[in-house]
Amino acid sequence: MTAQHLPITRCWQASLALEFALRGDTTRIVGNSHFGPLRVLKPFYPEPTCCHTYLIHPPGGLVLGDELQIEAKVQSGAHALITTPSAGKVYGVDNATEKQQQMVKLAVAEQACLEWLPQETIVFGGANTLLQTQAHLNGDSAKLALWDIVCFGRPANDLTFDTGQCIQSIHIYRNGIPLLIERNVVDGGSALQKGHWGLDGANSMGTFVLTVTTVREQREQWISKLQQRFNGRWGITQKGELCIVRYLGDSACECRLGFEFLWHGLRAELNGKAAVSPRIWAT
Repeated sequence: MTAQHLPITRCWQASLALEFALRGDTTRIVGNSHFGPLRVLKPFYPEPTCCHTYLIHPPGGLVLGDELQIEAKVQSGAHALITTPSAGKVYGVDNATEKQQQMVKLAVAEQACLEWLPQETIVFGGANTLLQTQAHLNGDSAKLALWDIVCFGRPANDLTFDTGQCIQSIHIYRNGIPLLIERNVVDGGSALQKGHWGLDGANSMGTFVLTVTTVREQREQWISKLQQRFNGRWGITQKGELCIVRYLGDSACECRLGFEFLWHGLRAELNGKAAVSPRIWAT
């Protein structure tokens, strides 16, 4: 094979593995290994016992062949909140055959709590991306709050998602038993995007999952509050031990603000503590 016929592969792989443990009355980062441009600069403590952690990805987005692998383990009794300082981006590539991938694996031990609350992911037209999130809860008292927000295209700049593909999956297990298995495949310009039975023309969708138990009256009250304060369509269901919140609309920002509003209202039921928003959300 001559040089001009060799396949050209561009990729920027990065990985980050974090481990949190209780030291005295405070959760500390006891394991922090990284490869490539993905890391944590420092932990923050706006609340006494919970470790707030910001994931930093200097390139600011994924292009052809890029792969991010993120792992977080929370030991027994510890409490960690992980977020990002800005939206993640997946850029489009014409006629892409390789995928841009982000794989997140979370593990929460008995009597521990993890809140995985990243800002939204913007998927540009022409992207070919795989977004995977797995959470493994161990024992009967591991607690989880997890949201995933995806914006297709960049509506503010009239950039639509009319080509490409986005595969998004969320898997949550307790003691190896599935609590939620979800997989969405969105093709740019497809009937799923436009049909009433799919995204109905909306450019943003979000899923928020908490290990709390709600009753029907409570869910109806929260839906009413969300509809009064935020645009878009909202839904809340109870699936076993999981409270699952859905958003469909035209603003990833509205989605995140609505999720944050609900998180403030339900966090005491999650782990007995009042919510303290990460400072980075206000910048």
